[in-house]
Amino acid sequence: MHVGEELARTHYGEHEGKAFFNGLVSYITSAPVVVAVVVGKEGTVEMIRTMVGATNPAKAAPGTIRGDFGVEIGRNLIHASDSAASGERETAIFFKPEELITEWTRARIVGSTSKTRC
Repeated sequence: MHVGEELARTHYGEHEGKAFFNGLVSYITSAPVVVAVVVGKEGTVEMIRTMVGATNPAKAAPGTIRGDFGVEIGRNLIHASDSAASGERETAIFFKPEELITEWTRARIVGSTSKTRC
């Protein structure tokens, strides 16, 4: 999707008035982005944030998305909510309720004799 200025300002609203706010808005509106929602059990936010890495790519661990692909803090290539509450707020900014898949059944692996869903 392409994030328009109004949507960007809403998404980054908590940073409005800070020196870097206009740069955030300018950057996220400069090119198409991919948006997704990850839902999981307790600890999912922490797991995703660990995979993403520290906000400053220079301090992000190797093997994380920011550690391997990030160049500078002002050109953040990925965002992850910092809490379930933030995730709920941000999901509502980018998606209408009817656009979300809220229930599904996991497929069984063909040929599996296990009764465990995977």
